Amino acid sequence: MTVADLSPPDETISPRLQQFQAEVEQLKVTGGRANPERMWAIVGVLAMAAGVVLSLVAWILTQGTTSTLDFASYNAMGTFAMALTIGGTGLFVVMSLRRYFRYWLVRFIYEMRDQADRVVSPDK
Repeated sequence: MTVADLSPPDETISPRLQQFQAEVEQLKVTGGRANPERMWAIVGVLAMAAGVVLSLVAWILTQGTTSTLDFASYNAMGTFAMALTIGGTGLFVVMSLRRYFRYWLVRFIYEMRDQADRVVSPDK
């Protein structure tokens, strides 16, 4: 997303918005190492999938066992799998919300500056 994506269509750009765009372009801020939120969201999805598969494997293995010790081991594996699924889900949700709130914050700043321009300059 660039600053040009935020500018409203069919309107002239106010001097204050031009100043805002220039300030943002001067920051030269990148997404870091190839967008870390996307990487962590993928890790969260993989953890969710691995947890579900591991939980299913643990359930299948408990069906054929007669030993109490084996049953306890598979039960522990299933519990770990559920924790992995819940942790992966939490990681995915947090990273998705981070990306959305960052976009929302930039959009909010743009709207507030635009509103301030309308209040300051009565000729519009």
